[in-house]
Amino acid sequence: ALRAMAMAKWGQILIDSGHESDAKTTIWPLIKFDLEWVTENWDSTGCDLWEEVRSDDFFFNRMAFIYCLNAAADFADQIGESLGASYRSVADDVRAVITKHWNGNYLYESENRPDDGATIHAITTFSLDLYTPDSEEAAATIRYLVKAFCNEYPINQEDNDAGDPGILIGRYPNDSYAGGNPWQLLTAILAECFYAGATITRKKMETRGNYQLSSTENAQWMALLNLDAGATASDLAAAQVSAGDAVLTRMHNHIKADGGKVDEQIDKYTGKQASAENLTWSYANILHALHTRKGLSPDPPGPTTTTAKTTEGGPTNNPTDPTANPTDGPTDAPPQTCCSSVMFESTGAIGTSNPELVGSYRRIGTDATGRSVYKKDDVYLHYVNDVAYKFEAWVFSSSADDLMGDVVNEDTNKCVDATAPTWEILTDNSWQADSTAKVSCDGNTDTCCSGLSITSTAGIAS
Repeated sequence: ALRAMAMAKWGQILIDSGHESDAKTTIWPLIKFDLEWVTENWDSTGCDLWEEVRSDDFFFNRMAFIYCLNAAADFADQIGESLGASYRSVADDVRAVITKHWNGNYLYESENRPDDGATIHAITTFSLDLYTPDSEEAAATIRYLVKAFCNEYPINQEDNDAGDPGILIGRYPNDSYAGGNPWQLLTAILAECFYAGATITRKKMETRGNYQLSSTENAQWMALLNLDAGATASDLAAAQVSAGDAVLTRMHNHIKADGGKVDEQIDKYTGKQASAENLTWSYANILHALHTRKGLSPDPPGPTTTTAKTTEGGPTNNPTDPTANPTDGPTDAPPQTCCSSVMFESTGAIGTSNPELVGSYRRIGTDATGRSVYKKDDVYLHYVNDVAYKFEAWVFSSSADDLMGDVVNEDTNKCVDATAPTWEILTDNSWQADSTAKVSCDGNTDTCCSGLSITSTAGIAS
C-alpha cells in the first residue's frame, strides 16, 4: 500500500512536469499490481509496524490502507482509469471498522499491543478526515502515551528535574529491543503531530475567526496543553506550536553533540544516541517535522490563558522557564508524588533498629512495572512483585533485585511517596508496624512526569 501511494505521488509529479505518458504506462501498472493485493487482503493477518507481533487489526496499517487507497484513486481518476471508485469503496470498508480502535480514552494499536507510538505516527502521517492531528482523539492519545513514556524513561525524568522542556517517546512501554529506549523518529513525529494540529487550527480560523474553545468539543486539547476556560483558537494554535518546539528541542539536546548524525534510539539512562546509526527513517521524520514547522512561521503569539501545571503527565508550561508566559489560571500546587528524590522518616521501631534507612533517596532508574528505583548509599528502596509467592510490596534491601526485605510496605501504589503509612519491620520472626514511618517528597515539587514544558517562544533550539 505504501509503495502504491508513493508511486501515485510520483506519477502526479510526472504529470505536472509534462510526462503524463510515463505516468500512465510505467507508474500506473505498478500501482494497480500492488493494490490488487491490498483490496483482497487488507483484513488478513499481518505484522505490526515493528515486525514483532501479528494481528489482522492494526490501527497503523488500517490508517495507511485508507490513505493509500484514496491517493491511488485520485491518481486513477486523473489518468482516466476506472478503478478509482473501487479503491475508494475498499477504503470506506476499512474506515467502517477502524473506529473501534477508539476505546473511549485513547486510540489503541491492536488487541495484543494496545499502547504503541505507532498510533501517533498513523494520526500524523495518514489522517484525511478521520482522527486528524487536531482531533480530540489525537489529543487524548498523546496525553495517554506521553505520560506512559515519561514514566518509562529515566532520562525524561532527569530532563524534567533540570527544567528542560519537551518529552522523548518510544515504541511502546516495556519494549526490550536494544534496551527499550526513546526513538528519534517517533519523537519527531510527535512534534509534527503538534505542528499539524496547529496548521489545521489556523486553517479553521480563516473561516471562523479567533473562536473561543469549547469545554466539551475541545476538552482533550485544553487538558493536554493546560488551556483555561475562555481560551481561543489562537491560544490553542500557539500552544500546539510551542509543544512541538519543546519536543524537538529536547531531542536536539540529546543529539546535537554528534555533528548532525541521527541514530535510531536515545539511551534511556545516559541520554546518548544508541542502536542503528544514521537511520534514514529518523532523518526523514525530523526533516518532515521541520518542513511542517516552517509552514507555521513566523512564530505565533504565546498563549495568554495557559496554566503552569498539570497532573496528567502531558506537556505543560514550566513556571521556572524564563520564556514562560504569564498565566491567568490557578497556581495551587498539586499533590506531590513520584518525586525524583524522596525522604524516609521513622522515629519508631524501624528508625531505632535500622537508622541507616532513614534519610534521602535519589531515583536511579525504573523497574519493569514502571515504578521508580531509589538508592541511598548501599540501600535500595524499590518495588517487589514476586509472582511465585504472590507478594507485592515496597521494600528496603541491599539490592534492587531482592524479592524480599526486612522493612516493607504492602501498599501497591505506583509512587512510593504516595503509599499508606503501613510500614512494617521483621523482628523476631514477626512483623511489627511502625506508625511513625513514612516516605515523602524530598524538596522536589514535580509530580510524576508533570514537569514537561511546552514553552519555546524563541522557536526550536539551534
